[in-house]
Amino acid sequence: MKKNFENQKKNQKAGTGRNTESNKKQKNEQKPEKNGVKKSSRTKKAAFIAAGVLVAATAAFSVYKAVPKGPSTVVLYDLNEREEKAISDSIRKVADEKSVSIVSLKSDAKTDEKTADKEFEKAVKKSGASLVFVKSGLKAEKAVSMAKDGSELAAGTINIGEMTTSMKGAVKADKEGVKAVPTIFDNMEIDIDIGALRNSGLAGIATWDDIEKLAVFQKWYVENPIVFAGKDAELALDIFGALTEAMSGADEYKNAVEIVNSHSGADFNAARVARLLTEKSDYPLYKSVLYLSKLYKQGLLHPNTFNLEKNDVKAFAKARIASIIFMSLNDHRTFDPKVISRFTSIYFPSEFSGENRKFTAPVTCAVPLKKDKAVKSIVESLVTTEEQERLSFSTGLAPVLARCRTPDRQSSDARHWVASTDTPLSGLSADINLTKPQRTQLVNELAAIVTR
Repeated sequence: MKKNFENQKKNQKAGTGRNTESNKKQKNEQKPEKNGVKKSSRTKKAAFIAAGVLVAATAAFSVYKAVPKGPSTVVLYDLNEREEKAISDSIRKVADEKSVSIVSLKSDAKTDEKTADKEFEKAVKKSGASLVFVKSGLKAEKAVSMAKDGSELAAGTINIGEMTTSMKGAVKADKEGVKAVPTIFDNMEIDIDIGALRNSGLAGIATWDDIEKLAVFQKWYVENPIVFAGKDAELALDIFGALTEAMSGADEYKNAVEIVNSHSGADFNAARVARLLTEKSDYPLYKSVLYLSKLYKQGLLHPNTFNLEKNDVKAFAKARIASIIFMSLNDHRTFDPKVISRFTSIYFPSEFSGENRKFTAPVTCAVPLKKDKAVKSIVESLVTTEEQERLSFSTGLAPVLARCRTPDRQSSDARHWVASTDTPLSGLSADINLTKPQRTQLVNELAAIVTR
């Protein structure tokens, strides 16, 4: 694994197209270094078993809502059903219903609150939670600020030393103790039709120009080869953010977050914020919007991208009318295994070297809010090798430990990619202080700029 980052980028360009759903369980893996990023591998037919089990398992799960409260309450905030079930199963291994109740909370699409942190704070306080599981970013930071004195965990009791370097950076701690613990993580990816890539004559995909060249070639066969579920405001924002990090750098991503957050609140104006992000060449989202606009004008990006839902994109892939799809690993796991087996996944390419990259990889964090023995046991157990493997196999996401098995190459590569770079970004949707309605408004304004 000690190949340098540039050699790994060449490997990605070489396009040795390994399919994304290989079901081979990974051996204990050496701790990834900060100097290598490689492309996801091609699969064999047996690859689909794990994904099929994953889909079947989630179908039988119903979200925890009205649960009689035990002495301790654990809140699962804005997690999907696979994550909720996996984390809940882990909790039940160390605490039964009499000692711990599990409550699922979601952001409200019709909230009256003017900022996301206030909405989160109000809901979590009302629940009386002792522990909250929430995605990294603004809400996780708010949870840390809400924690009562004494809620911190002793660093020596958490398996931090076995985490990848990037995940160690995601731990929130101070002299008092550990305040937030990463448990599992997602990653933004681009899925490429393997057959299209082979037929194009391209050696592989290593740059944004390569993506454009592949799309131009595919336009002979598919009217609009590039798609993503742009109607999903969170995904759309994370794509804008990931493009910005890749094209302009992590500092410009942070500038975008600062601009949005400095204009959040009761006076939030989506049109004004969109202009401040994109209007001039030195504005943070300028390059990402310009690139998408170019693809749109060439007919390479589907004209209805910002009206497409995730199920639409799945249907496009099944019908073979999408060759290049921007999505998250979490979304990848919801595709029909036979369909997604025709695609290979790559990270968002960039001219920046590995040590200067910060992939968009939202981390599910455990944040203790009260001093509680049950909380201590739950969090400690989640970062053991046994539970990390179970979480990864149950969700299809990447574990935070460097040495544990993963269900397939997809989650293994996500771990390796992120471990080969700096501490990841949480995603623009998670870092900005906007409510669901406000995020939708901002995406609508950005979409109007891309498609005008």
